[in-house]
Parts: sequence; structure tokens; C-alpha cells
Amino acid sequence: SVSADARSVRKAACCAALVETAREQRRGGSSSSSSSLNDAQVSPNEMFVATLAALSSLQTSLEEKQKLLNNADAASSDLESISTELENTALPLLEILRRLLPYVAHHSNNRGALLAHQFGGLSRMIRLFVALGYALPSGDTTNNAASRKKQRKKGNNHKSSSSSSGVTGSNALLRQLLKVSTTLLLVAPPSTVPEKDLAKLLHNTIVPMFHDVRPKVRKAAWGCGMEIVMVASSSSNNTSEGNTSNNSSEIVKRYQQHRKNIADFLWEYCHAVITGYSPTTSSNNSETSGKAMHVLRFLNASLAHADDARIRIRFGEDCLALLGQDDDDKSKSKKKKGGGGVSVEVVKETLATLLSCVEMTEREQETMEDSLLGGGSSSTIRTAAAAAMMGGGAQEMPKFAARSLAFLLQHRPNAAMANNHAGGEDVNVVYARCLSACMERMMGKATNGEEEDVPPPKLLAFKLLPNVITSMLHLCEATAASPDDGGGRGNNNINNNNHAESCGSEFNRFLSRTIPIVASYLGATTKANNAKLHRVALEILPQCIPILSQQAVNIKYRNAWGSILSGGYATVTSSLAACLLNERGSEEEEKEDLSELIQKLESWIKSLVTSLLRLHDDVKKDNTARTAVEYAMSTIIRGMGVELFLSVVEFVNDDADDEDGTRKANNNNTTTGGGIRDDRAWLLPLMKQSAATTTATSAGTGIDVAVTSRTRLSFFQGRVLTLARKCDAASADGHRTAAEVSIQKARVVELWSLFPAFCVCPMDVKENFGTVAKTVVKALGDHGRYPKLIPIICGGLKNLTIGIMERAAASPSSSKATEDRDVLSNVSTKILPSLFKLVETLNQSSSKANEEGSMDIDTKSKEAQTKNQQSTQLVEAVTDTIGQLAQICPPEFLQNLFKKVVAPLLPATT
Repeated sequence: SVSADARSVRKAACCAALVETAREQRRGGSSSSSSSLNDAQVSPNEMFVATLAALSSLQTSLEEKQKLLNNADAASSDLESISTELENTALPLLEILRRLLPYVAHHSNNRGALLAHQFGGLSRMIRLFVALGYALPSGDTTNNAASRKKQRKKGNNHKSSSSSSGVTGSNALLRQLLKVSTTLLLVAPPSTVPEKDLAKLLHNTIVPMFHDVRPKVRKAAWGCGMEIVMVASSSSNNTSEGNTSNNSSEIVKRYQQHRKNIADFLWEYCHAVITGYSPTTSSNNSETSGKAMHVLRFLNASLAHADDARIRIRFGEDCLALLGQDDDDKSKSKKKKGGGGVSVEVVKETLATLLSCVEMTEREQETMEDSLLGGGSSSTIRTAAAAAMMGGGAQEMPKFAARSLAFLLQHRPNAAMANNHAGGEDVNVVYARCLSACMERMMGKATNGEEEDVPPPKLLAFKLLPNVITSMLHLCEATAASPDDGGGRGNNNINNNNHAESCGSEFNRFLSRTIPIVASYLGATTKANNAKLHRVALEILPQCIPILSQQAVNIKYRNAWGSILSGGYATVTSSLAACLLNERGSEEEEKEDLSELIQKLESWIKSLVTSLLRLHDDVKKDNTARTAVEYAMSTIIRGMGVELFLSVVEFVNDDADDEDGTRKANNNNTTTGGGIRDDRAWLLPLMKQSAATTTATSAGTGIDVAVTSRTRLSFFQGRVLTLARKCDAASADGHRTAAEVSIQKARVVELWSLFPAFCVCPMDVKENFGTVAKTVVKALGDHGRYPKLIPIICGGLKNLTIGIMERAAASPSSSKATEDRDVLSNVSTKILPSLFKLVETLNQSSSKANEEGSMDIDTKSKEAQTKNQQSTQLVEAVTDTIGQLAQICPPEFLQNLFKKVVAPLLPATT
């Protein structure tokens, strides 16, 4: 850009002038020839001395001009002169100084002796420049407004014209001084510069600008503080990760300790501001509150980079004390019937800082993932680095998280202000994140190994899970209108919706991270290794399920249903379903008596699904709520699988079988009469969509499929086809209207559309595929009434063939894979003739349609063409299935079939 080019030009001009000055000084103190002195390069030390001299002279000049500005007759030319001098000289010189400091301070440069000798004078000069920057009138509009407000309070309504216009480069001067101060603090030679001088420089340059009224200056100061913290942390990590030589190890340690000491100065200042803040101080309440907010915002961004967990624990305790002080002040103010308490903004920033103290950093998350995946040497190095970064407080973090969680559940800072103060909704969101972070820190990771001694924080997290779920759910309730809200009812409703959705997202995130961990301790394997956590998980889940199935579906949480139901609600249901399916798979085959755990899981899942079905009936006329419920149900079906879902949901009123297989006659809850219940018909498209998704994701990867794809053909035969027959029988009732008949036929097709999903990885091919094959052949023969069944059935047969062939090729020694292949090969001899016959029938109907189309050229011709296209598509689906089955059927049968069936078809197809 043009401004960047101008700065580069000014910097180059100043650098050239400094080089010339350094050479003149060299010529003045040397007896060598001038040509040899001019040819020699200027060293960083010479440039450093020349820069200091130039800045000192410039500082004297600026101070004299600043004194003239205080006179009433100061001209605007004085301001222009100062602005020009700052822009053309001061800023380039300070930038050159900042870049010279690392070279001058380097250990190889006489151990930084020159910088150590000049540190006191340089520090004094920087502090004087900072004072000059504040003394000069700023051209920033925000600062001018604040200055005018202060002067009106003092009664000084008359200001000079020069003071009102301001100096344009004062803000840039302060920001550049921040960079120079930060670099000087970080590169100062350790052990040679007294710590008190370092602290003096820090507290007179960077720290005061933490609270500057100008946002750019304030954020620049926060950035410099962040740089100090990150450099101190990175130096610690590099020491733990790398192998330094013996010669440099002592130097590295000194620099590491030096930078940690500077970061400690910052931590101590922040600690003093937070502990010194008191909302009861009436005289400077706004000033102290502003300082506390600035420090809290800085800590919110910087604590994640702290090199010791004890630092985070210390500031976390400060946050808890500040929140506890807020409750004490509010209780006192209620007794006095007056105001008081910490402001909403301070509470929000305090909770945000507490969140930074508790939540896991990126390094800790990487370490946890490495431990779960069992990483190699690189993960060992990262684990050691993370342990070194956590310091001595690594074991204390879960304990502190437990204390924080107990405090938050007891004090509930959100409840005191969410409904009565603007900004209370943001407090709720941060409060929810704090609860989630505390639980995640306490729970740690799930493990299937032995845990002889369960950490107390983890055990406490399990026991408090129902309380935390209830607290987070209450946050999703739409808040009432604020008494002083002037934005109108429409704006308030929008804000309430956004607040409910944000809290609902946090609720979803919380359950998606905690419930799978709890569910992992329900299995039989976990029971043997972690008996204590297994017992606690069985105790708390009966308390958690009613919170979701009874409270979460309450109408007051309607605005958050889009997140709650499809997120956390579906996650809980799917996690329990996965546990149930795994337990069923581990049990002995044909076992009639289910274990107590399986019965509990079935009961919990049915409670959750049934509650959502009732909610759908209640919100039929509410499009938004109904859409949220249907999307959540679709997510649940994908998570638990079609077979398990069908075993839970009742589709007919007489769905309960007697011991002998007969059904009890009850009144059908349908409007069309017969078939499946109309209030359950909306589930058919969702199951069809789920089955299509399962087929698309699992087809071609049958070697390793999800547990939800391991289905039973006997279930499809006995459950799904039974419902399809009911709908087919209802469609044949002569008392029905054409619309009712069409509805029942559509339901037959939707139920049959589940067939491909049951063919992905069936577990009972040997026992039941022969029976299912007879039904399939019969259904293909009814293609006149249900032509849409042809591509569905053919797709299922293709899935079955591909999956069995892949599993047999991948595991040749597997007896089950071999048996399934043999069964499919034998049954294919009964299916293939029917498929060839179907191709012949479809070709004949296509030929007939072509003849009818050639006789007429009106609308009937178009209908015939449509039928011809449909027949062609059906033929392609059938022939593809024939090609798949031909690869697995017996060769002798295929040759005979070709002679009997295929040869006569060849003339018809030419």
C-alpha cells in the first residue's frame, strides 16, 4: 500500500542517516584512513548507540515543543511540526531500535554487555516518551471526547484551538513504544539487569496502557502482554522437548527463568487488580470496574498459554471469590433495599476468565487423543511437554474443576440477572460453557482398561451429571422481556430466540461429550474392570432420562428444540442404542432371557422415543416445532438403526402379540381405517431416508459395517412385511376411496423400501434367507400392482450379494462367511429364473406400449412412451441384479439356465 511504502521510505532515510552518523563517530575517534573506515560495515552496537543519541535529542526537542502547546497563544503550526516530527523521525527510529535490540542483547555479542550498561538510560528514555505521548493532545475522537468530558466536570470550558485539534501521531507513538518495551523486556540479558528495573519498565509502559481509553492502544497493550506470556511458555516447552547441549543449557535456563519472571510480574498485577476490586466502593466504582474488566479480558485470552496450571488455578480461585463477593453484596443490598452487586458485564467477563482457567487447551486435547490412539515416540514427547507445561498443578486441575462446578451449581450467577438485565443472556451462555468445561475436565477420557482407583473428581462428575443437565436445560428457557427494553416486542423475541438457540447448542455440545463417556461404562466388559463407575452409571442414568423425556419436551423450551432435540436428545438415545446393540451382540445366540442391563436400556430408549412421538402429536399445527421434532426423530433413527427403531415403536394399536402369535383386536387409531396408524405414518419417509443413507454408506464396505447395519432378515419378514401386508389388505378393501387406496399402496412401497438396509449385513442369512427369498419372488410377481417394488428388491439383492462376496474374500477362513456364500449360491437358483421371467414380461409390456404408441399420436401416445421408459429402467435394474447373482450361483445351473431362458430371449431383444 501507499502508506506502507511511505513508512519504508522514512525508515530507510533514518537508517541511512544513522549509518552516516555512526561512521562520523568512528572517524572522529580513529586515526585510520577515512576510506577504510567508510568501507567497513557498521556494527549493530554502533547503530544502537547512534539511535539512542538521535532519540534522546528528539525527545528533548519534542518536550520543548510540548511545553509551548500549553500557552494560550500556541499556533496550529506547532501541532503540525510535532506531528511531522513524530511521523518522519520518532516512529522510524523506534522501529529501528526495536530491530536492533536482539542483536545487541545476543549472548555472542559480549553477553549483551552494551545493552546491560545502557538499560537504565534506555528504560528512562522509553518511560519519558510514554509520558510525552500522554501529554500530547491526541487526534483520536474517542480520547478527545473523554478529555472534554473530564474538563467539563472540572469547569474548564475554554480550550485552545491547538488542543482541540490534537497531534495525529501520538497514538502511533504509544503503540510503537509498546513494541519496543516488549522486545526490550524479553531480550534483556538475564542476571545482569536487576528485576526491579524490569518491573519498573513493565509497570510504566505496558501495564498502564491496559486501561487506555483508546481501543487501539489498549488492544496493542494486551497483545504485548500476550506476547510476553506466550514467549515465556514457548521457551519452557522448547526446553522440555529439545535436547540442548551442555554449553548452551545454562544460558537457555537463564533466559527461560528471566522471561518467566517478567510474565510473573504481569500475573501479579492482574491478581492485584482482581482481588482489589470491590463493587461496594462508591467513589471510584466505574474506574475500578473498568480496570477489572480490562484485566479479565486480557486473562481470558492469555491464560490458555500459561506455562503452569497453578497460574490458572490461582486466577480461577480469584474468579470464584469475585462471584461469591457478588452474591454477598446482593444479599446485603436486599436487606438494605438498595442497589449493589457486581455489574452484569463484570460477571460475564469473570465467567469467561473462569472458563479459560478450566477448559482444556489444544495441547492437552492433543495429548488426550494421542493417549487414546496409543501414539508413538512423537506422542510421548508431546505428553512430556504437556506435563512440563502443566507444571505441578496437573493433578490439581480436576480437583479445582470440581470446586468450580460445585460453586457454580450452588450460586447460579445466571439466575440473578438473566430476566432483569440487558446482557444476562450472554451470561447464561458463558455459564453453560463453564459447566460443560468443568465436567469435561473432571471426567477426562473414557477407558476400557482397569481403573483400580477411580479419581474422586471423575466419580463426582458422574454423580452430578443429572444436576448439571437440569441446570443447563433451564438456561434454554426463553427469558422474559426486560423492564427497560426499548427495542420493541419483535426485537425482544428475536433476542430470546437467539439466546435459547445458543444455550441449546451448548446443551447439545455438553451431552455429546459426556453421555458417550458414561455409556461406555455400561457394558459387561467395563463392569469387570470398572465396577464402581459401572454401578454409578446405572444409578445416574435413570435420573437423566426423565429430564429429557419429560422436561426437555416442555413447551417453554420450544425456541431451543432445534438444538436440544436433534442434538443432545438424539445423542443420548443413539448412545444408549449403541450400547444395547453391542450387549445384544455379545450375548449367546437364541438366548430368551435378556439380561437386566438390556431390559433397562430398552426401557430408557422406548421412553425417549415415545416422548418424542407424543410431542409430535402435540405440535402438529406448529410448523417450526414439528420440523424440529421430525429432524430429531430422523437423527435418532439413523443413530439406532431401523430394526431397533421398529422394535420400539408401535405402528398398529394391536401391536402386542399373545404367546401363541395371535393379535388382540383393538380400535385402530387411523383416519383411513386399517393398515398402520395414521399418527405413525409420518415415520415411514424418515425410515426410508435412513435406510437409503445406510445403504449408500455401507454398500461396498460390508467388511466392517456399523453395529446399526447388522440386521436380521427374520425381523424384516416377521415385522416389516407384516405391516406391509396390513396396508396391502387395507388397499384391497372395496369400501375405500381412490385416495385412501393410493395412500395404503404408498405405505406398502415405503415399508418395502427398508429391504435394502436389511440386506447390507444380515446376521441370519443361513437360517432365514430361504424364507425371505420366497416372499421376494412372490412380490416381484405382483409388479403389476406395485411396479416400484422392482428396483427396491433388486437393490436389496445386489447389496446382499456384494456384501457376502466381499466378506468371504476378506475372510476365507471364516466359517460364517463361507456358509452365507453357499446359502446365497443355492437360493440364487430359485431367484434367477423368476428374474429372467420378469425381464421377458417387462419386454413384452414395453413392446405392447410401443405398438399402442405407434397407432395414436395424441395424449395416449405420450403415456405409452412414459410406460416404455419406465419398463426400460425396470429391465436395467433387473438385469444388473442378474449379473450380480450370476457371479455366485453354481456354474452348471447358470449354463443350463442360459440354454433354457437366455437363448430364446436373444431374438426378442434384437
